[in-house]
Amino acid sequence: MKSLVVYYSRTGTTKTVGKAIAKKLKADSDEIIDLKKRLGPINWLIAGWDATRRRLTKIKTQKKPERYDMIIIGTPIWGKNMAPAVRTYLTNHKLDGKKVGFFCTSGGDNVKKAFAEMKGLVPKSAIVGKLGIRMREVKSDSYEEKVKSFVKNLKK
Repeated sequence: MKSLVVYYSRTGTTKTVGKAIAKKLKADSDEIIDLKKRLGPINWLIAGWDATRRRLTKIKTQKKPERYDMIIIGTPIWGKNMAPAVRTYLTNHKLDGKKVGFFCTSGGDNVKKAFAEMKGLVPKSAIVGKLGIRMREVKSDSYEEKVKSFVKNLKK
């Protein structure tokens, strides 16, 4: 089965988890690039506002998800929502009939709402797994076991 791990990461936290999942899954990876400036304190506030308002943005990616059987999609949580770049990715790509998994990085436990919205954007896909990782787990390198378990379940 050909797999793709695709993620958006403003600070590198979600990218770290995405790369770890891709490595353990032996999958290709692709970073979603948001063409709107998101770094810096003011842009951080605007990013959270855009996520809360469920806005789309202009993005750039390299890989075509249509060429893969399973797509694992990662987002940071901003204001209890997925990042606008991930919302745009899920809106722009038809993943009908694909196996789809989700992972989120967050400062707290507020991933359920984002997972539900992500699932709603791919209604004709088979959801094969969900993983929530806290930022502190990534910073302390204590997320590896969760990634290992997530990937094991994806392979079933």
